[in-house]
This record gives sequence, C-alpha cells and structure tokens, in this order.
Amino acid sequence: MAEKRAEKLELTFSKGGRLTATLWWDKAPKTCEAIVESLRNGPVNSSDYGQLLHAQYAGSEVYFENYPARDDVPFENTTMRIDENLFNTNKIDGGVLAYYVNPKVKSFCIVYGELVPRRTVDVEIALNIFAGIDNWEDAKEIGSRARIDGPGAVTIKLLD
Repeated sequence: MAEKRAEKLELTFSKGGRLTATLWWDKAPKTCEAIVESLRNGPVNSSDYGQLLHAQYAGSEVYFENYPARDDVPFENTTMRIDENLFNTNKIDGGVLAYYVNPKVKSFCIVYGELVPRRTVDVEIALNIFAGIDNWEDAKEIGSRARIDGPGAVTIKLLD
C-alpha cells in the first residue's frame, strides 16, 4: 500500500501564533518532495539552524537559512521570469511559503505580505513558491509582530 502524500504543514511560532499551509504539489513537486522528506523524521525548528530573521530589504517575510533539505532541489514555480532577454522578479502579494534553493543558503521563507525577493539591495533572487498559507490574516499579524518585536523561532512539521 502506498504511503499517503502529505498535503499540509503546520508552523508554530515561539512568540505566539500558528499557521497551516497547503503544499502545491502541482506547481512545485520537487520542492514539496524535498520539504516533506526533511520533515519525515520529525519537526524542524529554526533555532537549530540559525536565527529566524525578518527581511530587511525585500518586504514582508520572515525566514531562516540552512534549511535541512537536500541540495539538488531545482528551480520551479519561481518568482523569476524572463522578459525580452532580461530577468525580472515577480512581486509576491503574500500568503505563501517559498524556498531559496541555493545550496549554500537554503532559506525557508514565510511570506506574509508584499515581497520583492532579493538577497541584497541590488541583487534579485529566484524563490520557489511551494505552498499557500491557509490562514493568511493570522500570518499578517504574526509577521507584523515579528517586524516590531523580533521573530523568535518557528517549528515546522507535517500536519496529519
């Protein structure tokens, strides 16, 4: 009998708040697979891999680097698009989870509001959008609080 495919994640914040997110297997199957695989043996806590940070230049996002997924996740359903041979970054309205696939960084991103993905002020990056946040209004509240009071930590787990 085949194992049931995970459909949802739960994110619990140390400073209060809980979010659920629905994985977008149809849009980012390899990213979803890598995220789920990393959670099969139990939850991932951001404090085990570094600090949960609030984006400084990009916008309304909290994230942490060194997410423990494998290094071979390809770009898929990215925020980057090509127009007339130039790369342009799509603005994200929010309410999504994203993953930065650079094997030296591997960021898990919780986008709670408008975001223009970038690594520094002048360098744009592509993020894989792999899940939709189910309770976006709660995400906005958690994110806004994180901007003012600091983000604390987040624990991510598979939701049965």
